[in-house]
Amino acid sequence: MTFQSRIQRASSYQSIAKESRVLAADPYELVAVLFEELRETLDLMIGSARRGDDARMYQHRGKALAIISGLDESLNFDVAGDLAQTLHIIYSEAAKRIQMDGRESCVERVESAREMIHEIEKAWAAIAPFH
Repeated sequence: MTFQSRIQRASSYQSIAKESRVLAADPYELVAVLFEELRETLDLMIGSARRGDDARMYQHRGKALAIISGLDESLNFDVAGDLAQTLHIIYSEAAKRIQMDGRESCVERVESAREMIHEIEKAWAAIAPFH
């Protein structure tokens, strides 16, 4: 087995594991998976930007924005009120930072967006310790 085929096989196993996790997840776990996927995608975007790989950077940016949009659309303003509004503002700001063009500060902006999201991810993990 070649090195490349081992990488492809490992990637395939990771994809299957994620898919299985999503299929078995409750709503809390689904949001946790989205946060994890978003963090990984932002890391990939930062790495691509540092390497000057614009095509990959824009690909990861699109995925990150789609995840943020999904998180934002899942907010229940009727139930969560002010908290939902605060999260909406944070998600909007993170998306704005990710969307801005200009290579010179791209990494710093995406890193700041990743930090914002990571804080929410940590809080999300803390509110449901039974998971």
